[in-house]
Amino acid sequence: MGLIKTTVYCDPLRGILYVFGVVAVFVGAPAAMQADVVRIATYDADLTAKGPGLLLRDIAGTGSPRLRTTLSLLTQAAPDILLLVGVDYDYYLTALSGLRDRLQARGLDYPYLFAKRPNSGMATGFDLDGDGRRRGAGDAQGFGYFSGAGGLAILSKFPILLERVIDFSAVLWADLPGSLIGGLDLSPAIVKVQRLSSTGHWAVPIRLGDGAVLTLLVFAATPPVFDGPEDRNGRRNRDEIRFWQLYLDGHFAGI
Repeated sequence: MGLIKTTVYCDPLRGILYVFGVVAVFVGAPAAMQADVVRIATYDADLTAKGPGLLLRDIAGTGSPRLRTTLSLLTQAAPDILLLVGVDYDYYLTALSGLRDRLQARGLDYPYLFAKRPNSGMATGFDLDGDGRRRGAGDAQGFGYFSGAGGLAILSKFPILLERVIDFSAVLWADLPGSLIGGLDLSPAIVKVQRLSSTGHWAVPIRLGDGAVLTLLVFAATPPVFDGPEDRNGRRNRDEIRFWQLYLDGHFAGI
């Protein structure tokens, strides 16, 4: 077993792919890694709207400037496995399928898709941001104007082993060993429902062409800013990142 981290940071505004936040665990013959090159990339597409269905409308139509930029950039980079961050989710993956079709029309084919409902936009029933309301974007498990807003999605040239995917997105923040949630002034009721993942944590196995399995450990941590002196986002960001360290050390094996 080997461990690969893609931690190259580039500037998408200059037309360069922005790669971040993917950890991959490779299982198979060591020679397989030497025989073939697999291009893995992550891109913050920012394909999210303030209402459900609006992304699908853009994809089906002429598209927003951001969508056209994303299509152009991904076509140039042409990764074999792509994790998109900031793309709205729908149950039947209709918008993601439409995006795949538009990439295919440009010569970039991804037969395999994967996405699950993200924590972003998922209602908690509590006034988390203190604005007197309980249904706002800041009151969700992760910031989002509706359930499914700003999720994660994988597009792959290789088969995704769907039956072996593990979704850790329901893990409670308080259940993380050494969690920093205890330093926040949150009610016990909130602590009992607050999830760790602001978007999601997935372990996604992908079978490469030679039969070896590459497991992507996928997440998108909340930015450690946009909060007050309590540093809630900073604390959560730290713990979201640390989750994978604990997982690789043997924690959460029973989930």
